[in-house]
Amino acid sequence: MITAQENELLTRVGPGTPMGELQRRYWHPIGAAEEMSDRWTKRVRLLGEYLVLFKDRSGKLGLIAEFCPHRRASLAYGIPQADGIRCAYHGWKFGHGGECLEQPNEPAESTFKDKIGTAGYPVETLGGMIFAYLGPLPAPLLPRWPGFVNDDAIQHIGWSRVRCK
Repeated sequence: MITAQENELLTRVGPGTPMGELQRRYWHPIGAAEEMSDRWTKRVRLLGEYLVLFKDRSGKLGLIAEFCPHRRASLAYGIPQADGIRCAYHGWKFGHGGECLEQPNEPAESTFKDKIGTAGYPVETLGGMIFAYLGPLPAPLLPRWPGFVNDDAIQHIGWSRVRCK
């Protein structure tokens, strides 16, 4: 039997926790590629973080923190752009790495956008699955597991919600 302190240490996976820091060194499945074929955004909760998986107008996937740093509007309602996603509330545009690319209504000479950003994480698609890496960069290579890369493999993607309270 483990102690309450050991249980806390082993089960907390938010940013800055020992297990959270360990888990962030691995790639995690966050969805099926097919899910993004007919939508622009998808809410994702991973390792205690609220995130948004989005597809820009060129089809490239990105993963950033769900809430815009300006007024905390959900980027799940964001507007896809050629190179990122625009907040539907005040129009700030964010790139795939979470960097703020544009701020409408700011003076042209303003450098405020260069001081603003949000969390952004690498994503890769392999074998019909979308994987995310939340750890320190550079990200390791996504493992090429035989079931994901073998042309003769039968792939079936399922989904199950497990309540962990």
